[in-house]
Amino acid sequence: MSGNEDSAQTQNQDKQQSLGSRATTAVAWTTVGFGLSQGIRLASNLVLARLLFPEAFGLMAIAGVLLQGLLLFSDFGIGPSIIQNKAGDDRNFLDTAWTMQCIRGLALTLISVLVASPFAQFYEDDRLFLVVIAIGCSAFFQGLTSTKIFSVGRHLNLKRLTIIEVACQVIGSIVTIGWALLSPTYWALAAGALATPISKVVLSQLALEGPVNRFCWHAPSAHAVFHYGKWIFLGTALTFFAGQSDRLIFAKLVPLDILGRYSMAAMIAILPLTLFGRMTSRVIFPVYSTVIREGRDLAPVFIRLRTSFLSAAGLICAILVAAGPSIIEVMYDERYHEAGWMLQYLTLGSWLTLVQSTYGAAHLASARARWVAAASFMKIVGIVVLVTIGYRTGGFEGAVLGYSASEFLRYLVLAFGGRVMNLPGLGQDVMLSSYVALSAALGILVSEVSGAAAAGSLTSAIVIVATVTTLWVPLLYKHLGKSIAQIRNRESAG
Repeated sequence: MSGNEDSAQTQNQDKQQSLGSRATTAVAWTTVGFGLSQGIRLASNLVLARLLFPEAFGLMAIAGVLLQGLLLFSDFGIGPSIIQNKAGDDRNFLDTAWTMQCIRGLALTLISVLVASPFAQFYEDDRLFLVVIAIGCSAFFQGLTSTKIFSVGRHLNLKRLTIIEVACQVIGSIVTIGWALLSPTYWALAAGALATPISKVVLSQLALEGPVNRFCWHAPSAHAVFHYGKWIFLGTALTFFAGQSDRLIFAKLVPLDILGRYSMAAMIAILPLTLFGRMTSRVIFPVYSTVIREGRDLAPVFIRLRTSFLSAAGLICAILVAAGPSIIEVMYDERYHEAGWMLQYLTLGSWLTLVQSTYGAAHLASARARWVAAASFMKIVGIVVLVTIGYRTGGFEGAVLGYSASEFLRYLVLAFGGRVMNLPGLGQDVMLSSYVALSAALGILVSEVSGAAAAGSLTSAIVIVATVTTLWVPLLYKHLGKSIAQIRNRESAG
């Protein structure tokens, strides 16, 4: 018995070491992909900001939200099902999931055609009719994307997937900028929005290892996807209102040029969400799912992963809160400077989103998606109440602040669900949130006292970034350094 216990313990340690090494590699590739992706996105955006007018971005923001709404309203968790389910490597399961995905993509395109006219009439802009149809076609191509992108995520093999995604973004940017040079209208943005998913279809089917998807309907697999995804379906529908309704609401409150500036601020504010959202979906969620499938205790893995995750996220959010106006003034001309305060408010909401996302990943990995749905519903309640109060008391600025503050209600639900699962984290949430606020305030104070703010936006931004980073270095070294050292020790022992 003792020998069997030692053998089981050794196998468990080997699994943990292998999972830890794969997770570290996945984090590295996710970070590299994010850096390249955002660099391309930023460069493209800076060029387009000079070729196009803010109104074009506002128009596309409205159409883009409609597409996101359709995608979220019809999402029944195909990707998470493949990652979480024990049959996620079975060919029939994968091909059935792909068939369901294709049907969904075609249905969404047809719906886009049907709603284009009433949508354009609602916003009193005839240009939206053809733009919505064009953007809606991208849903069809997204449906054809290979399930191999989920399979590589299931096993944390992200190298080739990262290369594919960066290549698709390069293609989309080239198409957008090229069109804008020839014809500087909103159609340049629409063309790029179509070029990216089309290229991803081709590359995902041909450049990733494994058989090309085929049409298939395996009833048990379809049932498994539907059973797991029923709460995800409701949750993502609510997530649309919780996460995308700001542009639809604000489009009725302010002119398109202000909405365009808001979109610019939102693009930067979601940078930490984009990076760490990828970490959550591509590293944290697969790791949690693996731990649960293997019957191990999730709590130690939960706190270890989120500590490093939130320490790095806190640094970026603190910098954006403190240096938001300076960053906008350095990057864009005076037409967009009003986006500075918007960036600060939106980043506060982004931080709350990042904190609760680790709880959300644990709920999804445990097939407890109802908690995610309930949390999104509470944020919707918060949007209705807080945006209304904010707009009546502080105009558009109050509405933006109310929108960001509504994220706190979603956090409360998921954090409470985490306590039900015996997951630690509340004390850490308070400590790190306080540190984000304190370091941002000190960064602004140092900039003002040192005279950097008066010296110009670039100087102010540099001083703020240096100050905030200095304050976060000890915390990052403590947590990230410890994780790297542990991984190196395991590899050396192996």
